Amino acid sequence: MLAITTALLACTAGPDMPPRNAATNAAAPSLLPISHVLRQTADGPNTALLTDTSADARADALRARATRLRGPVISGTDSDSMRASGAALR
Repeated sequence: MLAITTALLACTAGPDMPPRNAATNAAAPSLLPISHVLRQTADGPNTALLTDTSADARADALRARATRLRGPVISGTDSDSMRASGAALR
C-alpha cells in the first residue's frame, strides 16, 4: 500500500510556485551600530518631554489623561434621548 501511494505521488506535478524575483535574491540589509540609531532619535519631537520632566510628572500627566478618558462617551441628554427613542421603537 505504501509503495502504491509513493508511486502515485511521484507521478503528480509539483505545487504551482511563483517565480523567484530579484528581491528574494538581494543581499540582507546591513546592521547599523546602535550609536547611529540613537543619534537619529536624540533630537526627536518628544526628546524634551522625556528628558525635561521627571518620571513622576509624566506618570501624573498620564493618570490625569486616563481620568479624563474614563468619562461617559455619550452625554447625559443624548443618552436619555437615545433610550427614549429605543423604547418607542419596541
